[in-house]
Amino acid sequence: MAAFPVAYTAFFLWIEPVFTLLGAAYALLAPDTYLQMTHASSASSILSTPVATLVALRQLGNLYLAFALNEALVLRATSDIRVWRALLLGLLIADFGHLFSLQPLGPGVYYDISNWGPMDWGNVAFVYCGATMRACFLAGVGMTQNAKKAKGRRSIKSVAEETIQVDAPQSPVKAPKSTRGRKKKNAEASST
Repeated sequence: MAAFPVAYTAFFLWIEPVFTLLGAAYALLAPDTYLQMTHASSASSILSTPVATLVALRQLGNLYLAFALNEALVLRATSDIRVWRALLLGLLIADFGHLFSLQPLGPGVYYDISNWGPMDWGNVAFVYCGATMRACFLAGVGMTQNAKKAKGRRSIKSVAEETIQVDAPQSPVKAPKSTRGRKKKNAEASST
């Protein structure tokens, strides 16, 4: 496990991936419920959800799945702080994109807690929490000097470099000596 504070490892390795998988399950397996929880008044009231909407929801569910797996698996694979920072910076940028995507619901979606439904708690509150955790990690909040320099497990880059590296021979190999000089001496000696 990583050498980082428990709050970060618990959130990034367990809590967030589990909740993201829950969102993926709703988008993939219960698209009508997902739409109703997102915005009931504009959700499809006809007998079936349009095919384009189903495809978009399945793609969204797949992206949530990829997000959860990347976070859980990549961060478990290394304690290299550079890898953690790179991944978490990408996810922080995605957090802002996710919040921006809610803009059509109106400005109240960002702060009007009294009107939040279950989807708003996931789309807004949980994203606020994740973005805050990422920003704190990137700023080094709560990190010890050892955690800031953590390299306990090898990084993906070091494993790749090690895999590609060719072992150098133990003793230097001498290049064969040229025979030109000997041939010329032999030719001169035989001509005299």
